[in-house]
Amino acid sequence: MIIEDTNFLSKNNIEFIENYIFSNNFPLYMQTSSVKNDNIKSMTHIVLPRIEERDNYNETHPFYDNFVSILKNFCSKNNIKYNEILRIAVNFTYCNGINKNSPIHIDHDFEHNQLLLYLNNPIDADCKTVLLDDNNNVYKEIYPTKFKGIFFNKMPHYMVFPKMGERYVIVFTMR
Repeated sequence: MIIEDTNFLSKNNIEFIENYIFSNNFPLYMQTSSVKNDNIKSMTHIVLPRIEERDNYNETHPFYDNFVSILKNFCSKNNIKYNEILRIAVNFTYCNGINKNSPIHIDHDFEHNQLLLYLNNPIDADCKTVLLDDNNNVYKEIYPTKFKGIFFNKMPHYMVFPKMGERYVIVFTMR
């Protein structure tokens, strides 16, 4: 199941994105891998670490409820149910001068769903997300536009790095 929706954010969600995520006070942290052990550096803000990385995790992000509100609004509008949030992160990608695409990957080894929320209109509109079938053939290409949400089940995918400018995405995974 793949759902694209461009009209689910509340006024509060939009204000939160514009005034917090796009503020000078929103920290992004260098990650040594964009996808498990790929050695492609990226910038990320972890709101909720991957469930498989939460051994001693006991802190709640100060704006956790704001991020969850975004997920709840999408799911409520599109009649999607989930029991557990597995991960929330804001990814910031840019032209690193080396890689054209991220590696093909699946976010978790177990069954899950995910929601990508594009936060900006990238200068390079071709920095798409490519969903693949089980044989790694292109199933669907999603081009980022500001405030578009894309929901899909566990499936291989990759993203195309922007050739210029940046690409902001919130990644939610859940089951």
